Amino acid sequence: MASVLSVEALERVVGARPFGVMLKSLDALDGHCVRLLGVSSFAVLGYIDVAGQARITTAGGPLGFARVEDATHLRIELSGPIPLNPTVGCGLLFFIPGLGETLRVNGRATLEGNTLCVTVEEAFAHCAKALIRSGFWKPPVSVAPTPFGSGVLEPDVRDWLSRTPLVVLASWDAQGHADVSPKGDPAGFLRMDGGRLAVADRPGNRRTDTFHNVLEQPRTALLALVPGEARELEVSGVASLSTEPALLESMTVQEKVPKIAMLLEPQAARLRESPAIVAAGLWDGARHVPAARLPRMADVFIDHVKRSPQRGAAATALRTVASATKGLMGWALDHDYKKGLY
Repeated sequence: MASVLSVEALERVVGARPFGVMLKSLDALDGHCVRLLGVSSFAVLGYIDVAGQARITTAGGPLGFARVEDATHLRIELSGPIPLNPTVGCGLLFFIPGLGETLRVNGRATLEGNTLCVTVEEAFAHCAKALIRSGFWKPPVSVAPTPFGSGVLEPDVRDWLSRTPLVVLASWDAQGHADVSPKGDPAGFLRMDGGRLAVADRPGNRRTDTFHNVLEQPRTALLALVPGEARELEVSGVASLSTEPALLESMTVQEKVPKIAMLLEPQAARLRESPAIVAAGLWDGARHVPAARLPRMADVFIDHVKRSPQRGAAATALRTVASATKGLMGWALDHDYKKGLY
Protein backbone atom coordinates (compact mmCIF):
# COMPACT_ATOMS: atom_id res chain seq x y z
CA MET A 1 0.00 0.00 0.00
CA ALA A 2 1.29 3.50 -0.87
CA SER A 3 0.89 5.09 2.54
CA VAL A 4 1.23 8.82 3.20
CA LEU A 5 2.98 9.30 6.53
CA SER A 6 4.09 12.93 6.72
CA VAL A 7 2.88 16.43 5.94
CA GLU A 8 5.65 16.75 3.36
CA ALA A 9 4.45 13.62 1.56
CA LEU A 10 0.83 14.79 1.79
CA GLU A 11 1.62 18.16 0.26
CA ARG A 12 3.56 16.53 -2.57
CA VAL A 13 0.30 14.81 -3.47
CA VAL A 14 -2.38 17.45 -2.83
CA GLY A 15 -0.37 20.67 -2.54
CA ALA A 16 0.04 23.03 0.39
CA ARG A 17 -2.91 24.63 2.13
CA PRO A 18 -3.79 27.81 0.17
CA PHE A 19 -3.19 30.84 2.36
CA GLY A 20 -6.27 32.60 0.99
CA VAL A 21 -8.51 29.69 1.95
CA MET A 22 -7.11 29.53 5.47
CA LEU A 23 -7.72 33.28 5.75
CA LYS A 24 -11.49 32.64 5.67
CA SER A 25 -11.32 31.19 9.16
CA LEU A 26 -12.68 33.38 11.97
CA ASP A 27 -12.19 33.02 15.72
CA ALA A 28 -15.79 34.01 16.50
CA LEU A 29 -19.23 34.14 14.89
CA ASP A 30 -19.80 37.19 12.69
CA GLY A 31 -23.10 38.45 11.28
CA HIS A 32 -22.95 36.05 8.32
CA CYS A 33 -22.44 33.06 10.64
CA VAL A 34 -25.33 34.15 12.84
CA ARG A 35 -27.56 34.52 9.79
CA LEU A 36 -26.63 31.06 8.52
CA LEU A 37 -27.23 29.52 11.94
CA GLY A 38 -30.66 31.16 11.97
CA VAL A 39 -31.66 29.19 8.87
CA SER A 40 -29.96 25.91 9.79
CA SER A 41 -32.08 22.96 10.86
CA PHE A 42 -29.50 20.19 11.09
CA ALA A 43 -25.93 19.65 12.24
CA VAL A 44 -23.39 16.85 12.52
CA LEU A 45 -21.39 16.79 15.75
CA GLY A 46 -17.98 15.16 16.14
CA TYR A 47 -16.72 14.56 19.68
CA ILE A 48 -14.52 12.30 21.79
CA ASP A 49 -16.35 10.13 24.28
CA VAL A 50 -15.39 9.31 27.87
CA ALA A 51 -13.65 6.13 26.69
CA GLY A 52 -11.44 8.14 24.32
CA GLN A 53 -13.17 6.95 21.13
CA ALA A 54 -13.96 9.20 18.19
CA ARG A 55 -17.73 9.65 17.90
CA ILE A 56 -20.12 11.43 15.56
CA THR A 57 -23.85 12.12 15.83
CA THR A 58 -26.54 14.57 14.68
CA ALA A 59 -28.69 17.36 16.08
CA GLY A 60 -31.65 19.07 14.49
CA GLY A 61 -34.93 20.91 14.80
CA PRO A 62 -36.75 23.97 13.44
CA LEU A 63 -34.74 26.64 11.65
CA GLY A 64 -32.49 28.32 14.16
CA PHE A 65 -32.41 25.30 16.48
CA ALA A 66 -28.84 26.27 17.43
CA ARG A 67 -29.22 29.27 19.72
CA VAL A 68 -26.58 31.97 19.47
CA GLU A 69 -25.87 33.48 22.88
CA ASP A 70 -23.04 35.72 21.75
CA ALA A 71 -20.13 35.68 19.28
CA THR A 72 -18.43 32.72 20.96
CA HIS A 73 -21.26 30.71 22.54
CA LEU A 74 -23.96 28.39 21.15
CA ARG A 75 -26.55 26.18 22.84
CA ILE A 76 -28.02 23.16 21.07
CA GLU A 77 -30.69 20.78 22.33
CA LEU A 78 -29.76 17.17 21.65
CA SER A 79 -32.30 14.37 21.35
CA GLY A 80 -30.63 12.54 24.23
CA PRO A 81 -27.48 12.42 26.36
CA ILE A 82 -24.11 11.65 24.77
CA PRO A 83 -20.94 10.40 26.51
CA LEU A 84 -19.05 13.65 25.82
CA ASN A 85 -15.50 14.13 27.08
CA PRO A 86 -15.40 17.93 27.63
CA THR A 87 -11.59 18.06 27.85
CA VAL A 88 -11.23 17.44 24.09
CA GLY A 89 -12.46 19.67 21.28
CA CYS A 90 -15.61 19.12 19.25
CA GLY A 91 -16.62 20.09 15.73
CA LEU A 92 -19.98 20.94 14.15
CA LEU A 93 -21.08 21.02 10.52
CA PHE A 94 -24.31 23.00 10.05
CA PHE A 95 -26.59 22.33 7.06
CA ILE A 96 -28.95 24.94 5.62
CA PRO A 97 -31.90 23.25 3.83
CA GLY A 98 -31.47 23.60 0.07
CA LEU A 99 -28.08 25.36 0.26
CA GLY A 100 -24.90 23.64 -0.92
CA GLU A 101 -22.57 25.56 1.37
CA THR A 102 -22.29 24.53 5.01
CA LEU A 103 -20.98 26.24 8.14
CA ARG A 104 -18.17 24.63 10.10
CA VAL A 105 -17.82 25.54 13.78
CA ASN A 106 -15.04 24.14 15.97
CA GLY A 107 -14.43 24.62 19.66
CA ARG A 108 -15.11 23.09 23.07
CA ALA A 109 -18.35 21.89 24.59
CA THR A 110 -19.96 20.85 27.84
CA LEU A 111 -23.34 19.27 28.59
CA GLU A 112 -26.15 20.57 30.77
CA GLY A 113 -28.59 17.67 30.67
CA ASN A 114 -29.30 17.28 26.94
CA THR A 115 -28.12 20.80 26.13
CA LEU A 116 -24.78 21.08 24.34
CA CYS A 117 -23.03 24.32 25.35
CA VAL A 118 -20.42 25.20 22.73
CA THR A 119 -17.58 27.68 23.09
CA VAL A 120 -16.63 28.72 19.55
CA GLU A 121 -12.93 28.84 18.66
CA GLU A 122 -13.19 28.73 14.86
CA ALA A 123 -15.93 29.31 12.29
CA PHE A 124 -15.92 29.36 8.50
CA ALA A 125 -18.19 28.66 5.54
CA HIS A 126 -17.44 25.54 3.49
CA CYS A 127 -17.79 25.34 -0.30
CA ALA A 128 -20.77 23.53 -1.85
CA LYS A 129 -18.93 20.93 -3.94
CA ALA A 130 -19.44 17.92 -1.66
CA LEU A 131 -23.21 18.46 -1.42
CA ILE A 132 -23.52 19.23 -5.16
CA ARG A 133 -21.66 16.06 -6.14
CA SER A 134 -23.81 13.98 -3.78
CA GLY A 135 -27.13 15.48 -4.98
CA PHE A 136 -27.88 15.90 -1.29
CA TRP A 137 -30.80 18.33 -1.60
CA LYS A 138 -32.38 16.80 -4.69
CA PRO A 139 -35.49 14.60 -4.30
CA PRO A 140 -34.34 11.24 -2.89
CA VAL A 141 -33.75 8.57 -5.51
CA SER A 142 -34.03 4.89 -4.68
CA VAL A 143 -30.60 3.27 -5.06
CA ALA A 144 -30.36 -0.49 -5.11
CA PRO A 145 -27.69 -1.94 -2.82
CA THR A 146 -24.61 -3.26 -4.63
CA PRO A 147 -21.94 -5.74 -3.53
CA PHE A 148 -19.75 -3.94 -1.02
CA GLY A 149 -16.79 -5.98 0.13
CA SER A 150 -16.74 -8.13 3.22
CA GLY A 151 -14.84 -8.19 6.48
CA VAL A 152 -15.81 -6.88 9.90
CA LEU A 153 -18.86 -4.84 8.87
CA GLU A 154 -22.30 -6.40 9.14
CA PRO A 155 -24.35 -6.94 5.93
CA ASP A 156 -26.85 -4.16 6.77
CA VAL A 157 -23.96 -1.73 7.32
CA ARG A 158 -22.32 -2.68 4.01
CA ASP A 159 -25.74 -2.31 2.36
CA TRP A 160 -26.07 1.20 3.76
CA LEU A 161 -22.59 2.22 2.67
CA SER A 162 -23.25 1.05 -0.89
CA ARG A 163 -26.17 3.53 -1.08
CA THR A 164 -24.43 6.45 0.63
CA PRO A 165 -23.71 9.64 -1.38
CA LEU A 166 -22.46 11.78 1.52
CA VAL A 167 -20.27 11.15 4.54
CA VAL A 168 -19.06 13.53 7.21
CA LEU A 169 -15.64 12.95 8.78
CA ALA A 170 -14.67 14.00 12.30
CA SER A 171 -10.97 14.19 13.17
CA TRP A 172 -8.66 15.76 15.77
CA ASP A 173 -5.14 17.13 15.81
CA ALA A 174 -2.52 16.29 18.43
CA GLN A 175 -3.74 19.12 20.69
CA GLY A 176 -7.34 17.86 20.60
CA HIS A 177 -8.74 20.50 18.24
CA ALA A 178 -11.59 19.02 16.22
CA ASP A 179 -12.73 19.37 12.64
CA VAL A 180 -15.82 18.04 10.84
CA SER A 181 -15.79 17.92 7.04
CA PRO A 182 -18.18 16.62 4.33
CA LYS A 183 -17.22 14.28 1.46
CA GLY A 184 -19.73 13.61 -1.31
CA ASP A 185 -20.11 11.83 -4.64
CA PRO A 186 -22.81 9.82 -6.40
CA ALA A 187 -24.01 6.86 -4.32
CA GLY A 188 -21.57 3.97 -4.57
CA PHE A 189 -18.45 6.11 -4.23
CA LEU A 190 -17.21 4.40 -1.07
CA ARG A 191 -14.94 1.36 -1.33
CA MET A 192 -13.69 -1.41 0.91
CA ASP A 193 -9.92 -1.92 0.84
CA GLY A 194 -9.47 -5.16 2.71
CA GLY A 195 -11.29 -4.52 5.97
CA ARG A 196 -10.94 -0.73 5.71
CA LEU A 197 -13.48 1.77 4.42
CA ALA A 198 -12.01 4.02 1.71
CA VAL A 199 -13.17 7.61 1.08
CA ALA A 200 -11.87 9.47 -1.98
CA ASP A 201 -10.72 13.07 -1.80
CA ARG A 202 -12.20 15.43 -4.38
CA PRO A 203 -11.69 19.14 -5.17
CA GLY A 204 -13.08 21.37 -2.45
CA ASN A 205 -11.75 24.14 -0.28
CA ARG A 206 -8.30 22.44 -0.19
CA ARG A 207 -7.82 22.94 3.55
CA THR A 208 -7.14 19.19 3.95
CA ASP A 209 -7.82 19.51 7.69
CA THR A 210 -8.87 15.87 8.00
CA PHE A 211 -5.67 14.60 6.39
CA HIS A 212 -3.41 16.79 8.52
CA ASN A 213 -5.27 15.62 11.63
CA VAL A 214 -4.99 11.94 10.68
CA LEU A 215 -1.22 12.35 10.33
CA GLU A 216 -1.05 13.79 13.86
CA GLN A 217 -3.34 11.20 15.48
CA PRO A 218 -5.56 8.69 13.69
CA ARG A 219 -8.77 8.36 15.70
CA THR A 220 -11.57 9.32 13.33
CA ALA A 221 -15.34 8.96 13.05
CA LEU A 222 -17.53 8.87 9.96
CA LEU A 223 -21.25 9.54 9.58
CA ALA A 224 -22.96 8.18 6.46
CA LEU A 225 -26.28 9.67 5.32
CA VAL A 226 -28.69 8.34 2.69
CA PRO A 227 -31.24 10.90 1.40
CA GLY A 228 -34.83 9.92 2.23
CA GLU A 229 -33.78 7.73 5.16
CA ALA A 230 -34.50 8.55 8.80
CA ARG A 231 -31.46 6.60 9.97
CA GLU A 232 -27.76 7.41 10.19
CA LEU A 233 -24.65 5.25 10.25
CA GLU A 234 -21.76 6.04 12.58
CA VAL A 235 -18.41 4.32 12.06
CA SER A 236 -15.58 4.91 14.54
CA GLY A 237 -12.03 3.77 14.02
CA VAL A 238 -8.45 4.48 13.10
CA ALA A 239 -7.64 6.29 9.86
CA SER A 240 -4.69 6.38 7.46
CA LEU A 241 -3.98 7.88 4.04
CA SER A 242 -3.30 6.03 0.80
CA THR A 243 -2.23 6.76 -2.77
CA GLU A 244 -2.46 3.12 -3.88
CA PRO A 245 -2.98 3.39 -7.69
CA ALA A 246 -5.41 0.47 -8.02
CA LEU A 247 -7.60 1.78 -5.22
CA LEU A 248 -7.65 5.32 -6.62
CA GLU A 249 -8.41 4.05 -10.13
CA SER A 250 -11.43 2.19 -8.76
CA MET A 251 -12.77 5.55 -7.51
CA THR A 252 -12.68 7.30 -10.88
CA VAL A 253 -15.65 9.60 -11.58
CA GLN A 254 -16.06 11.54 -14.83
CA GLU A 255 -12.65 10.23 -15.90
CA LYS A 256 -11.03 11.95 -12.90
CA VAL A 257 -8.96 9.83 -10.54
CA PRO A 258 -8.65 11.14 -6.96
CA LYS A 259 -5.15 11.97 -5.78
CA ILE A 260 -5.55 10.44 -2.33
CA ALA A 261 -8.00 8.46 -0.21
CA MET A 262 -8.58 8.11 3.50
CA LEU A 263 -8.83 4.57 4.87
CA LEU A 264 -10.85 3.97 8.04
CA GLU A 265 -10.31 0.74 9.94
CA PRO A 266 -13.63 0.26 11.77
CA GLN A 267 -13.65 -0.38 15.50
CA ALA A 268 -17.41 0.16 15.91
CA ALA A 269 -20.36 0.67 13.56
CA ARG A 270 -23.78 1.89 14.70
CA LEU A 271 -26.75 2.04 12.31
CA ARG A 272 -29.56 3.77 14.20
CA GLU A 273 -32.68 5.89 13.96
CA SER A 274 -31.98 9.63 13.84
CA PRO A 275 -34.41 11.84 15.78
CA ALA A 276 -32.48 14.84 14.41
CA ILE A 277 -33.28 13.96 10.78
CA VAL A 278 -36.97 13.69 11.68
CA ALA A 279 -36.98 16.90 13.76
CA ALA A 280 -35.25 18.82 10.95
CA GLY A 281 -37.53 17.46 8.21
CA LEU A 282 -34.25 17.01 6.37
CA TRP A 283 -35.63 15.53 3.17
CA ASP A 284 -38.70 17.76 2.86
CA GLY A 285 -38.12 20.06 -0.11
CA ALA A 286 -40.94 22.32 1.06
CA ARG A 287 -38.74 23.27 4.03
CA HIS A 288 -35.84 24.51 1.91
CA VAL A 289 -34.86 28.07 2.81
CA PRO A 290 -35.92 30.71 0.22
CA ALA A 291 -32.99 32.45 -1.47
CA ALA A 292 -34.17 35.80 -0.10
CA ARG A 293 -33.40 34.59 3.44
CA LEU A 294 -29.85 33.55 2.59
CA PRO A 295 -26.73 35.66 2.41
CA ARG A 296 -24.91 35.78 -0.92
CA MET A 297 -22.22 33.18 -0.32
CA ALA A 298 -19.60 34.94 -2.45
CA ASP A 299 -19.99 37.92 -0.10
CA VAL A 300 -19.65 35.64 2.91
CA PHE A 301 -16.36 34.20 1.68
CA ILE A 302 -14.90 37.61 0.85
CA ASP A 303 -16.09 39.24 4.07
CA HIS A 304 -14.58 36.40 6.09
CA VAL A 305 -11.23 36.94 4.37
CA LYS A 306 -11.46 40.64 5.18
CA ARG A 307 -12.41 39.96 8.83
CA SER A 308 -9.85 37.24 9.48
CA PRO A 309 -7.69 37.88 12.56
CA GLN A 310 -4.61 36.81 10.54
CA ARG A 311 -2.00 39.58 10.33
CA GLY A 312 0.97 40.24 8.06
CA ALA A 313 1.78 41.60 4.61
CA ALA A 314 0.38 38.59 2.75
CA ALA A 315 -2.93 38.79 4.62
CA THR A 316 -3.20 42.52 3.95
CA ALA A 317 -2.52 42.00 0.25
CA LEU A 318 -5.16 39.29 -0.02
CA ARG A 319 -7.73 41.46 1.72
CA THR A 320 -7.03 44.22 -0.80
CA VAL A 321 -7.46 41.80 -3.71
CA ALA A 322 -10.65 40.41 -2.21
CA SER A 323 -12.16 43.86 -1.89
CA ALA A 324 -11.19 44.78 -5.46
CA THR A 325 -12.63 41.61 -6.99
CA LYS A 326 -15.81 41.30 -4.90
CA GLY A 327 -18.05 41.94 -7.91
CA LEU A 328 -16.48 39.01 -9.80
CA MET A 329 -16.56 36.50 -6.96
CA GLY A 330 -20.14 35.35 -7.51
CA TRP A 331 -19.45 34.56 -11.16
CA ALA A 332 -16.17 32.80 -10.31
CA LEU A 333 -17.84 30.71 -7.60
CA ASP A 334 -20.69 29.61 -9.90
CA HIS A 335 -18.18 28.76 -12.64
CA ASP A 336 -16.09 26.69 -10.24
CA TYR A 337 -19.14 24.79 -9.01
CA LYS A 338 -20.07 23.93 -12.61
CA LYS A 339 -16.62 23.17 -14.03
CA GLY A 340 -14.47 22.27 -11.02
CA LEU A 341 -16.38 19.50 -9.26
CA TYR A 342 -13.79 16.90 -10.26
